This record gives sequence, C-alpha cells and structure tokens, in this order.
Amino acid sequence: NKLAADIKGALADISLLSKDAKGAIAFALNAQGSSTAPDLSLTVDSDRLSVAAREITGLKLTATGKGDIASPAADISLTGSVNDEPLDFKASLVTRQGKRSINGLSLSLGDNKVSGDLALDDRFLPLGTVALDLPDISPLAALALEEAKGDMRGTIAFSKTGNAPDVAIRATTDSIARGDLSAKTVTIDALIANYLAAPVISGKIRADSVTSGGTVISDIDVDLTRDGDWTGFSGGATVKDIPATAEGR
Repeated sequence: NKLAADIKGALADISLLSKDAKGAIAFALNAQGSSTAPDLSLTVDSDRLSVAAREITGLKLTATGKGDIASPAADISLTGSVNDEPLDFKASLVTRQGKRSINGLSLSLGDNKVSGDLALDDRFLPLGTVALDLPDISPLAALALEEAKGDMRGTIAFSKTGNAPDVAIRATTDSIARGDLSAKTVTIDALIANYLAAPVISGKIRADSVTSGGTVISDIDVDLTRDGDWTGFSGGATVKDIPATAEGR
C-alpha cells in the first residue's frame, strides 16, 4: 500500500498554549511512500514569538526521516534566535544493524550548551549521558513557553539495572526561580531507580534555601536511601528560623 499525505496548518494565537506567549506558528507535514515505512518531513516555523518579555525570531523546526518501526531514522534541527542570541539544535536518530541511537545531540542558545549521545533499547528508552552547561536558563524556558530564571550545570546519565531503567542526576545551581518558587545554592546527587514503573530515589540534596511564597526553608541537608520499594529519608532544615530534623520513608 502506498501513502501520500500533505497537511498544512497554522495556529494564529499561541496564547492558547501559554498565557505568557504571543505570536503565531505555521506547520506542514508530508508523508510519501510505503504505508509501513513512509518518507516523512515536518516543518514548524514562526517569524516572531514573544514569551515572558523575550523575543523569539526566525524560529524553524525541520525533521525528515523514515517512518519505519523496525528501522527508524530522522534528522532534526531547530534554528532561530532568542533576544538576538543564536539558537541551534541538532540530533539524528540512527538505526544500524538493528540498534537505534540518537547521535550528535547538541543544543546551543547563547552561552547555554546541552550535548550527548544516547543509545536506545528495544523499548526506545535512552542509555547514555547528557551534559548540561546552562548559565542562564531563561531563554530556554521561553522556548518551552515558560518563564523561569537561574542557572544549572551537571549531567543526566541513563542506564539499566536488569530491565529496569535508571537515571542518575548530578546537578548544581547558584540560584533558580519560577513564579514564587525559588532556590539558592543547590546540589543534587541522586539516582532514580526504575523511574518508569516504580521510582525509588537515593542520594543527597543540599540547598542554602528554598522559598515558596512567604515561606523560607534554609540549610537543607537531606539524605535519601533505597529501602526495598520505598525511599527512606533523613536530614534537617530550618523553617521560619526554627531548626527541624526528620527521618522516615
């Protein structure tokens, strides 16, 4: 069976997706060839978007590839600028000898960098490490139609224990904020085991302070341990100038 499809459309007001966003986007999807393995192409573009007082201009997403479940392939790129800072994202989905991978994953936006190479298992779950170097997350948040500010650096490492997927997060931030929630001098070194079916967290979380509205929690020092299918915790913090400790699961 042969497939031939050509779909075009537009969203004239993206504030329907996010109240902080203004502007319009257009998209086009084309599929040609065998119904079980068509050649696919997708484009999404916008001349100008405004998100949280940031201007996104010349935004263009392009994806081309083969829609073959047994041997998928795709090249993806995203270009444009956010407040005159250049945006460049690239990644390729590759299948070789029955093994799938995401090669050359690279995102740069101003001084912000994300990079990595990931293998994909039979369930398309990732294996590998992604490195984060984000001195200013606000333009990245604008791309996600969100408003946030701060910095983050670290790694996200995907692995497996048997058939259970795990993710290890090692990250630091001097400060980060979204809405009335903010945190300062945070260090996270945590493993989330079996994160899809029954997540259990172990590791350490440290923070000078976390503020939510008018509530300030300071000197946060928490250890997380795996206790069977449970997450155990112990540690302390200062809440409204009152030191407190807790332990449990």
